[in-house]
Amino acid sequence: MAQPHEMLAELREDNATLVASMRSMHDLCDEYGDVATASLMENWIDEGEKRVWFLFETLRGTNG
Repeated sequence: MAQPHEMLAELREDNATLVASMRSMHDLCDEYGDVATASLMENWIDEGEKRVWFLFETLRGTNG
């Protein structure tokens, strides 16, 4: 069974991967002039980056 810090580290990495995917989608929206979806993506990217930061800070000082 995984330790709590390992689960949080996995969640942090999953969120970082999600943010990278959303950035790619944002670029695609820009390419096709889809301003509305790009705006939504910006909000979701910001939220994802906040989660990554929070999890990073939570894990600092642990084995994560």
